[in-house]
Amino acid sequence: LEEQYKANTPKVLFAEAVAASHTSILVGEMATLLRQNGVDIGGKRLFRFLRENGYLCSQGERYNLPTQRSMDRGWFEVKETTSVQPDGSIRVNRTTKISGKGQQYFIRLFLSGDATA
Repeated sequence: LEEQYKANTPKVLFAEAVAASHTSILVGEMATLLRQNGVDIGGKRLFRFLRENGYLCSQGERYNLPTQRSMDRGWFEVKETTSVQPDGSIRVNRTTKISGKGQQYFIRLFLSGDATA
């Protein structure tokens, strides 16, 4: 039990730090956090995992945007920014971010070994 406690201590501290966080992060930043905690994954593979498992849309205009199910559960946020193009048109950019609640969910998922990327 003592060895298991020592082995789990870094994971527990990591999960507690994320639980205290109230800010959302980019998917690539989430991949970096997971990688620093022993999960062999990068930004591209995390995006692929999220699309293949129904967390993000996988085609069309909503590519890499959260599914309705993911938004209802509060795992993601979408940041919208607008920019004016040289021709005068306005372009809306959408960026998918993982909320604090989503960070906790995915950390538990990957550290428990239930997710395979």
